[in-house]
Amino acid sequence: MNSVSREAASFGPFRLFPSARALEKNGVPVALGNRALDILIVLVERAGQIVSHRDLITRVWRDLVVDQGNLRVHITGLRKALGDGQGDARYIANVSGQGYCFVAPVAFAPSIDGPAQQAKYPCASARQSLTLPPVLGRMIGRAESIRTVTSDILTDRFVTVVGPGGIGKTTVAVAVAHTMLEEFADAVCFVDTSTVKDSKLVAATVASTLGLTIQTDNVLPVLMECLKSLRILLVLDNCEHAIDATAALAERIFNETEGVHILATSRETLRVEGERAYALPPLKCPPVDAAVSAEEMQSFPAFELFMERAAASGSRIELNEHEAPIVADLCRRLDGVPLAIELAAGRVGTHGIAGTARLLSGRFGLHWEGRRTALPRHRTLQALLDWSHDLLAERERVVFRRISIFVGKFTAEAAAAVAADDTLGDIEVVDTLDVLVAKSLVSAVASHDGITRFRLLETTRAYALERLDESGEMPQVADRHATYFARALEVGAGKVGETFRRGRVLSSAENLGSIRAALEWCFAADDRADAAVARLPDPDAAIARQVRASLGIELAAAAAPPFLELSLLNECSRWSSTALSHLDESTRDTVREMVLQEARAISSSWAHGNADNVFGAITRGLELAERLDEDACRVRLLVGLHIFMLRFGDFRRSIEVVDAFDAATQSSKDATHAVLSHWMRASSQHFTGDQAAALQTFERGFALHGVRNIQLFGLDYRVRAMVTFARVLWLSGFPDRAANLAREAIDEAAGMSKPLNVCFSLLYTAPVFLWCGDYDAAREVLDKLVAHPNWRALPSLHATERSLRGELLLRLGETERGASLVAFALRSMQDERQNILAARTAYVTAQSLASVGKSEEALSTVREAIARVESGGEALELAELLRIEATILLSMPEPDAPAAQARLAQSLACARKQRAPAWELRSAITMAQFLAQQQHREDARKLLADVYSQFTEGFATRDLQAASSMLAELEASASGRPPSGAHD
Repeated sequence: MNSVSREAASFGPFRLFPSARALEKNGVPVALGNRALDILIVLVERAGQIVSHRDLITRVWRDLVVDQGNLRVHITGLRKALGDGQGDARYIANVSGQGYCFVAPVAFAPSIDGPAQQAKYPCASARQSLTLPPVLGRMIGRAESIRTVTSDILTDRFVTVVGPGGIGKTTVAVAVAHTMLEEFADAVCFVDTSTVKDSKLVAATVASTLGLTIQTDNVLPVLMECLKSLRILLVLDNCEHAIDATAALAERIFNETEGVHILATSRETLRVEGERAYALPPLKCPPVDAAVSAEEMQSFPAFELFMERAAASGSRIELNEHEAPIVADLCRRLDGVPLAIELAAGRVGTHGIAGTARLLSGRFGLHWEGRRTALPRHRTLQALLDWSHDLLAERERVVFRRISIFVGKFTAEAAAAVAADDTLGDIEVVDTLDVLVAKSLVSAVASHDGITRFRLLETTRAYALERLDESGEMPQVADRHATYFARALEVGAGKVGETFRRGRVLSSAENLGSIRAALEWCFAADDRADAAVARLPDPDAAIARQVRASLGIELAAAAAPPFLELSLLNECSRWSSTALSHLDESTRDTVREMVLQEARAISSSWAHGNADNVFGAITRGLELAERLDEDACRVRLLVGLHIFMLRFGDFRRSIEVVDAFDAATQSSKDATHAVLSHWMRASSQHFTGDQAAALQTFERGFALHGVRNIQLFGLDYRVRAMVTFARVLWLSGFPDRAANLAREAIDEAAGMSKPLNVCFSLLYTAPVFLWCGDYDAAREVLDKLVAHPNWRALPSLHATERSLRGELLLRLGETERGASLVAFALRSMQDERQNILAARTAYVTAQSLASVGKSEEALSTVREAIARVESGGEALELAELLRIEATILLSMPEPDAPAAQARLAQSLACARKQRAPAWELRSAITMAQFLAQQQHREDARKLLADVYSQFTEGFATRDLQAASSMLAELEASASGRPPSGAHD
């Protein structure tokens, strides 16, 4: 060896041999990776100088393109190897924004002896034994995890990848190992500890994998001596199988060696010195968002993996907007666990996407076979979970299977209530729960309220649920589960009679799955429940069914608020109706029946629009509230009855309901009751045609300071009042204020995130924009409405939307489509007795019929509508109906001018009586046109001018623009000059 090769740079206790590419400390070789060694050589060569990031990257990575993150990782690892920062030792300084500088004194001198030789493997065959499992040809969604683990391995030396079975720990570990081959000069040792049946053999297994032949029973000392001389990456896979022995070995290796880096995988952390845990996350799934397209879903790793594995199984899928959400839902139900997704996707070729979803729902997925080349424990999920289950202690198995009854998240308190019994105490359950978390069979999630929530992955839960079935404990556990939620919801809401008040403490969304499952169990909709009862003798079976039904009634009453809070109207209707059908002598005429009647009334009203069911539930609920002296419920039901009367067109009786409300709250000191009374009365005045009174009453109500944003009968009452007030403002001659208030109502509803409020505000502000002639705004709110994810759950409102959409199309000149929609909407409203916009729909239908020459049919339609509104006490649309009838009479092949003039006069009188300048203006425009055609131009001008002068705003709206234009024409005609701005 020549002198150049022996030249050494000395600093502190270290000697660096650049040509020999070696570093030693106090004469002992120091194991460094190639990149770290290259960086050190460059910095030492230019000691005392700032070496820029760019120069270092160029020298070390040469022709490769890397970012500064790679450099930082290796600098960190190099500092740790040198002991930089320990005591007074300072070697590498970071110069912010510029680069790095080697700051320790360096002496260059020839070396007589050269660097110490690093130990080699005993023989070539030993080195050849370091074979890695093959890396997957393509991994999806794990690039960031691989980068992070690789970086942590270099800087911290000891990393454990933690996660449940099937999450992909081994896949990531193998990928990291292949990535680090160059860094460790191919010295990467992969040890699968799952093959070790005896924990005493862990050290021997590591030694044999390294290729060491140790002729002694005490393997550990020899193994440690060998490892001390090596720079190697040791991968310990599946440590949970022999967790204690593996943890002890890993800790000793970390403490007693400098060149061994450890990468472990386990369902639980090893909990030893030096360990850095990395929790491997599930693959990201598409969100539950109707706005996410099929194309956008394909960018999510879980979705991408599913599609790739489905294709690999021989399935040819042309994904469309219908199937993409099913795949997304499958990925979410499988919790983004790669193994579960792969096994599910493998069924698509045989069963299709929808069929696979049904199979998974049936829990057949536990037995699906995976890739033939997979490890035995990964061949099926059943094998995977059997393998995990066999490692549990008996008490752990008991708690594991019992908590599988929970669907979604649950608290330690809930687990104790369900899993504890005479032989297993609450504290033991909670302690065992912690053990299951440590073993990655249960996930723990921190919450903003400081209470930790737990959950089982869907695949793990399905497995545990089968174990629960097999144990024979299902009936007792399911009963305790249902009882817990019935009590917890009731406690959270106060007494049951006050269920619909605000302030519930039990989170609705996170417990929804368990509430549903408990209801299914109580009402025997679950086959397992029927089977459990069927095994009992006949008398006992009958008693068991009744006891369980009574529990279901209690739970359904307590669960109504969560269903309504989450706008799950169909479910609320289903379960309240089911519970009511199971009432017996012990549960009838109780507070719970009253609550269930209220829940059915609210949910059926908005979800189904069945007038008989809704009215029956309200009246029965009011009867019970009075009998049981439940004033709060009575007040709520009176509000609901008022909404019912308006929706179904009985406007006269709606005023009687307000009077009853006032009588019921006469002694109340709650200012909110006064606010509600004003808003209810103003709404009735609006529909019965007294707009001046409605305007004043609304203004008095909004001036009071009661509680804002009260959910009553499914709606926020302030939003409802704002929407109706906007209509009153338009009719009263304030179109700008009306439009502004309509937009404010939409914004306020959107801020609450309650779907029914949002849909209601969008739907019932559309008429205001149509009246104003702002067709762009009308189209926008209707488009937002039908795009809302909860719109399909509100079929009782669909006819109204079709009516307004048809009216918009007619106004925009799309006669055929518009006429078809409004005609269909009118038939639906008549069939369903939905009358709140029926009069408006009728006159729009009549206009469309007249526009295509069907004058007789148009005349019949409008006259039927007039008769209906007069019988129901509605006067809101009467002036407009009379005006439309007049226009039809004038458009007939043989116009009836006298009758038309009489109807126009009635229309004007009706509008004036209502103090509705907006209707009066429309009627005045039509009458002015008629009078002008009869050569009574001055009378026409005077009539229109008098009405137009009442307005102080809204001059950009269509009706006022039309009136202004006509006035200009009439004034020009009277003076003999052309109207202002007329050039054609």
